[in-house]
Amino acid sequence: MSGPAPRTVTTVTGPVPSTGLGLTLTHEHLRNDVRKAVSTPADPRLGHLRDARTTPELAWLLREQPYACLDHCVLDDTEGVLADLRAFAAAGGGTIVDVTPGGLGRDPAALRAFSEDSGVRVVMGSGWYLEPYHPRPLSPADERGLAAALLAEFTEGADGTGIRPGVIGEIGVSPRFTEGEHTALRAAARTQRETGVPLYVHLPGWQRRAHEVLDLVLGEYGVAPAAVVLCHMDPSHADPDYQRSVADRGVWLEFDMIGMPFRYPGEGQSPAPHETAYAIAGLIARGHGDRLLLSHDVFLKSMLTAYGGNGFRYVPELFLSRLVEHGVPRRTAEGLLHTNPARLFEHAAAS
Repeated sequence: MSGPAPRTVTTVTGPVPSTGLGLTLTHEHLRNDVRKAVSTPADPRLGHLRDARTTPELAWLLREQPYACLDHCVLDDTEGVLADLRAFAAAGGGTIVDVTPGGLGRDPAALRAFSEDSGVRVVMGSGWYLEPYHPRPLSPADERGLAAALLAEFTEGADGTGIRPGVIGEIGVSPRFTEGEHTALRAAARTQRETGVPLYVHLPGWQRRAHEVLDLVLGEYGVAPAAVVLCHMDPSHADPDYQRSVADRGVWLEFDMIGMPFRYPGEGQSPAPHETAYAIAGLIARGHGDRLLLSHDVFLKSMLTAYGGNGFRYVPELFLSRLVEHGVPRRTAEGLLHTNPARLFEHAAAS
């Protein structure tokens, strides 16, 4: 498929051409803090998890109770992350898009250090996550001020570091899709029109909110479909009509929970890799392969290999073979990690 010309992508170490991104994971976290999500399990026998240290021996419990442990919910192991980045680079990895916005533990200086120490290019995120992570309660009156502050990060750098983001997001939409989250999404959409960078939207994957989000972003703000990434499409794998209807609107569908083992209280179980592979193969067979992105969404400590997790190598080294087993040509499968991420930035910039 022909498309826009190569574009410049802003990484934490400087601009690179979109054609130089290489093998790219489009949705990860290298620094992250979701401790506001920690809650006490209903089972009193698991109360000890709250103050426990994350270890491989606890992984089986954390798969069922990912938000029961404070330490598990903060990605602060520099050596563990760096080891996984180096392993990713050794396996041919080129770029990681870190979609951690402000309020969720974003650390621009740490991202730059990770990139310099590992050789992996890192694109930094921006904006606002779910309402509990907003800097304060947001109302519709805040939209323009938020947009101005976000735009300033793209011109001046984030948090006084001079390091500029390369994408907007992931912008949080919760199962309740609160007024504050509406305001943040509106500000993000407004800023996308000014910056021409990809806009990532965190969807509550077990719900069906994509069209509501797109009616706002595309319909009200005129953001080009090819600039919008809808995150967490994995849980709707068994609803092909929904997924195809979303793909028909021309946006990017991101399957970014690949290999994730967790059961999320109040939402659902992360799908198994074979379920996700089947859904992706079906979308490719129906002509949507040029709008699909893949990643792991590493955001909890046990997802690092030091704690028994997959790190950043599962998708490129193992999951692509599952797609081939489901009838996807190898070259097409590899293009999801090489060609499509470059096209994402090219199409967003051309919008």
